[in-house]
Amino acid sequence: MERALTRRVYSPIALLLAAACLTASCSKESEPKPVQERVKITVHMIGTRPLPDPKEDPIKQELDKKLGIDLTIRTFLPEDYANQLKMGMATGSNADLFSIGNRQEFVQYSKQQLLLDLSPYLDLLEPAMQMVGKERLQLAEAGGGVYGLPRTETAYQYSFWIRQDWLEKLKLNVPRTTEEFLAVVKAMAERDPDGNGQKDTYGFSGRPNQALGPLFGAFGTTYPGSFYIKGNKLINSLYDPATPQALSYIRSIFETKGVDPGIVSNTSLQHKEKALQGQLGLFYFNWPNWYQEEYLKVNANAHWIPIDPPQGPNGDRYAYAKDVSDSILVIPKSVGNDKVKLNKIIQLLNYVSTPEGNKLVMYGLPGKHYTETNGKIVLHEILKETLGYAYQLTGRDEMGYLRTKFPEREADFTMAARQPFISIYDGLIQPPDGFRLDDAKRYIEQELWRFIYGQRPLESYGGFLKELEEQFHYESRYVASARQQISELGATEGP
Repeated sequence: MERALTRRVYSPIALLLAAACLTASCSKESEPKPVQERVKITVHMIGTRPLPDPKEDPIKQELDKKLGIDLTIRTFLPEDYANQLKMGMATGSNADLFSIGNRQEFVQYSKQQLLLDLSPYLDLLEPAMQMVGKERLQLAEAGGGVYGLPRTETAYQYSFWIRQDWLEKLKLNVPRTTEEFLAVVKAMAERDPDGNGQKDTYGFSGRPNQALGPLFGAFGTTYPGSFYIKGNKLINSLYDPATPQALSYIRSIFETKGVDPGIVSNTSLQHKEKALQGQLGLFYFNWPNWYQEEYLKVNANAHWIPIDPPQGPNGDRYAYAKDVSDSILVIPKSVGNDKVKLNKIIQLLNYVSTPEGNKLVMYGLPGKHYTETNGKIVLHEILKETLGYAYQLTGRDEMGYLRTKFPEREADFTMAARQPFISIYDGLIQPPDGFRLDDAKRYIEQELWRFIYGQRPLESYGGFLKELEEQFHYESRYVASARQQISELGATEGP
């Protein structure tokens, strides 16, 4: 799916920036400035934990010193970030630099002229574009402009984790097929793997949309409602004949009573706590938040291992659905009126994309946080307590970073990263004007769980699709529009 980059039109601001020179050799602009003259830059990002106090944050201090800025990065949990973003866009109080993960919102804000079109500044952003990959720049295009920068691709982190000690006790092998997977889930609920004489264990859990993904993937489809290309044709998974087959299989798993009864409400880390407490024998989770020291502290006999997703009856095996779109780093249009601040933001994006700057935001200060000999980086222990993902604004050398920072987890992250996935195009699709996508999604989700829990017979699946069309014009408007949009983008390859 390749397209020519947006034509670059150079504005007076761009010419001023070029004349000012963004490198240290060109002008007084890049010379060290007194602290009180540093340009304040605020950044909002999604993150699971706040950054260190500025006085104890060597990355901030080094970036401030090198670039003559006063950088403040605030991190928010995903649900908090969504609210922060909407409020900031509505009031014009957003940060100077922030990410938008939803394609529909990204296009909406660009159409409303709330985001800065970076087309005139692409030459000045060359180091950042080299880091990201120019072919990925099309992800930030909308309405003839380039309204941000995507990050480099990150490796997938999730997989099924299973209690190998329970498998050994039950004399079962690691499940490789959907049939074996079903048998394991049932056995972990019925055959008392923890040996306490009670039926108080379960063989399946996770966040519902994540944990069910590989089970739909075993039938060559995705969690209902996503778009992918099959046979050179864009289809919505709701209309794939494989979907009711997958629902039938998933329903058989729930009928074993081996599924965590709270799975629908596992929106945070409830499933992790249940696994730590010895209630689960198999669940879907990400390796960075699941480490040996934690679960062995609770149960010294526990032996958790990651496993591949099960293979379906037709040989399909997909771990997850990966959207071809991505979160985009954007600048509010209002910042374009402040050429000094814009200059510094461009410098920041470029610097963290250079070999020197990228090592800084990945590993810290050379000599203090890491040493490098003949291209090999060795980390010091202090590194783990001070650095945050948020500084890697344009991304990183993903596998090199993981091997350097987590050498003891290489088996886990390589296994998660190598899992097969289905490319989905949801993020590139705009719903037609007036189409109630959120309402349709709620209806789909409601009926999905009715099918899974046996509250609605699978024989009525065709009736469900008819209801979806009658209530929302889902196929005639939304699916038809999606096919036209993706056709215009030239996508012809699928799983």
